[in-house]
Amino acid sequence: MKGKVACICLLLCCLPLAAAGQPGTWLQFAASAPKTEKMPEPRGDVLEFVDGSILHGSLARMDLEHGLAWAKPEAGNPICFRPARFDFIRFARAQSVKQAPTCHLWFGNGDDLYGSITSLDDQRLGFNTWFASSMIIPRAAVRAITFLPSNYSVVYEGPYDLGGWTVANNGSWSFHDGFFVGSGPGALARDLNLTHSATVEFDLAWNGLFTLQIGIYCDDFADRLNLNNDPCVVSLTPRQVFLRQARKTGPFNLAGVPLPGEEAKGRMHVAIECDKAEGTVSVFVNHLLAKTWKDCSFAGGGTGILFRQSLFMQSGGFGGATLQLGRLRISQWEGRGEPLTASSATNTDAIHFVNHDRAAGKIESFQNGKARLALAGTTLDIPLERVTRMEFAQAATPAESPGPWHVRAHFPGGGSLSFQLQKYDDQGVSGQSAIFGSLAFHPGAIRELEFNLNRPNDSGVAADIKEFEELDE
Repeated sequence: MKGKVACICLLLCCLPLAAAGQPGTWLQFAASAPKTEKMPEPRGDVLEFVDGSILHGSLARMDLEHGLAWAKPEAGNPICFRPARFDFIRFARAQSVKQAPTCHLWFGNGDDLYGSITSLDDQRLGFNTWFASSMIIPRAAVRAITFLPSNYSVVYEGPYDLGGWTVANNGSWSFHDGFFVGSGPGALARDLNLTHSATVEFDLAWNGLFTLQIGIYCDDFADRLNLNNDPCVVSLTPRQVFLRQARKTGPFNLAGVPLPGEEAKGRMHVAIECDKAEGTVSVFVNHLLAKTWKDCSFAGGGTGILFRQSLFMQSGGFGGATLQLGRLRISQWEGRGEPLTASSATNTDAIHFVNHDRAAGKIESFQNGKARLALAGTTLDIPLERVTRMEFAQAATPAESPGPWHVRAHFPGGGSLSFQLQKYDDQGVSGQSAIFGSLAFHPGAIRELEFNLNRPNDSGVAADIKEFEELDE
């Protein structure tokens, strides 16, 4: 892979780039027979260091006194490390989390959890989660609450392997260390039986110019280099996002927009929300809204999802990259709603309604299925079935002490929680949070453990296996 990356980067460096904001000219490639690749043999957990070095094996134990002990048969005894050099630990297979959440909570420190609200007043918020029957936390720690639409469910989360996925152009996509890796023109597709509105979320990393197309409600996986008949195709580049819709007269490209926020430097979080009831497609990049396209039609579509990377020509040269696609999560839901919402800071409380109106005031309480809002000298009791989101004025919150043991756990089914790790072994995980207090989890309930949360996260995909290379062959 290193040789391929080096060749692509050398070619790109020798070519002039197209003017900013101008999409490249598409080149179509003949597709070989689609093939479902065999599920690779599991290689256990993955420990990645801040320099990109990777070590396979399994986490034996971890605590403040001894650091991390990493078990690897080839090494004999466990290898011990200190956490200041870690990026993350990705566990080979996390246990499914049984939950039926009614809302998605966003917190001021960047955490988010799925659960159900039990109470709210001017000081405290009570809610239930899968890992604790009931919790009471400071209201000031909450930034926003998104109420999930009816029949909300997660239909896919991963990747853990290539099982169930179809690869068009054999070898163009592969699975490695918890990521789908795209190394050339080709498509990766799967039928997920999508019938309702859908949200597709993933992390994307790259090491050069690229164009990635994401087809939602796809059909006919026999020819996956032709997306002209798919009702929703989102195209991503490092600078822009486009939408293409299938119409009776043929595919129709809608106006593209630049990515929101600062220019992406090798990594981004992407979320695509297709709301069938509203007829809209919304794209979020790093939790900021890039654009919502309206009057979209999803007629004639299938029930699958597809990712396709294509080579393209810009100013007489080819563009391409190696892509890593991870933390993929696909959910579907019925009715009108906003299951994915950016959690930007605000200076006042506000309630968003199903008809897209918004009322700003003071959210006083939540009880008996109603939210109480003080507004312009009057008080409104609003039934929750009319509410899609609550936002809370930004307030000072308890801060975690930065340090090597300040970690963030990512859970199956969605959600993440940061805390000061105290101990991790095969019996359980314990820690302390400035917001949630003492925490305890079963180790199988954590999909990924992230370290060094304040480290700039702008490095690209390609990284050499450095000082641990001889241990991981």
